[in-house]
Amino acid sequence: MSKDYYKILGVEKGSSKEDIKKAYKKLAKKYHPDISKESNAETKFKEINEAAEVLLDDEKKQRYDTYGSADPQGFGGFGRGNSRSGGFNPSDFGINLDDIFEQFGFGSFGGGNSRNSNQSQKDTSEYIELEISLDDVYFGVKKEIKIKRNKKCKTCDGSGAKTKADLKTCSTCNGSGVVTEIQRSILGAIRTQRPCPNCNGTGNIISNPCEDCFGKGVINEKETIEISIPKGIENGMTLKVSEKGSYNTENKSYGDLYIKIFVKKHKDFEVDESDLYYNLNINFVQATLGDEIEFNHFNKTLSLTIPAGTQPGAILRLKNKGLPHFNYNSYGNLYVKVNVKIPKTTTNKQKEILMEYTKTLKDKSIFDRLKTFFK
Repeated sequence: MSKDYYKILGVEKGSSKEDIKKAYKKLAKKYHPDISKESNAETKFKEINEAAEVLLDDEKKQRYDTYGSADPQGFGGFGRGNSRSGGFNPSDFGINLDDIFEQFGFGSFGGGNSRNSNQSQKDTSEYIELEISLDDVYFGVKKEIKIKRNKKCKTCDGSGAKTKADLKTCSTCNGSGVVTEIQRSILGAIRTQRPCPNCNGTGNIISNPCEDCFGKGVINEKETIEISIPKGIENGMTLKVSEKGSYNTENKSYGDLYIKIFVKKHKDFEVDESDLYYNLNINFVQATLGDEIEFNHFNKTLSLTIPAGTQPGAILRLKNKGLPHFNYNSYGNLYVKVNVKIPKTTTNKQKEILMEYTKTLKDKSIFDRLKTFFK
């Protein structure tokens, strides 16, 4: 485990979310770069944000506690996780830092103190859901999916202006996208920044907008892309496809596409992570004498030995015959539950055979009772 997030926040591993929030809030007040005078404030603030982002997210925390990482990488451009780009946002986890920063004249948290921080709030990621089969989980699969996203306008190259001459630098902020204000507080003069009201934080003024995108710099288009779904992916996981989100005209880059995976129920198998469960029906003769049973298992046939004297409800394990583990070169197990089916009707010949069998039992009274019953 490269970083101990619990140690960074100063909490125990079993701490509640409320305790984690309190610890984060305390450290945010101490190390926020706009307030703290500590020499390593910026580095420490990034660390506590990273730690809180993982420990307050149930899915990321579970992966971190299990594997030592909240976002295991692999399979080309795919990553596991469901967080949006743009960094940790305390408000997403019910943390209000306004009371800390307002007393120092900073306004509400998240307003930003630079043009870059304003841009980071613009989420250009796209989110979709995709349903796959259990066979897709077992083998992995490539799929073509249709998405809709904002793409850079080719006519104006994303500027939003009809021509280059129609794009002017904002005279209010001189192209920075922010205006600076100086406020007086008990700490002295504090410099703060907010989005420029003249250009809305873009840094530019468009005098004649592009006719194709109407000055937006982007056009919403449909697109078909091919994605690779790795084998072993679990229900509820999220895949990330880099740069298949929408276009950000401010930092001139594409966001990412996040695909949440849902696995369809299988007619034969029940799933628990990488383990499979299968219900097998046999008759009482097979359970008594034993048998060799074959059944379908994805693209092959498995053979299972039923030991003599197998009891109803017994569970037999086939090692490494489950689903592949995500990101690991191993398989889960297949558990077969044996259900012994008792016939509802029998022929006279079958009754005679069973009666003969009762004669061999130690309890001789069973035969007498059955003989009287059938009479």
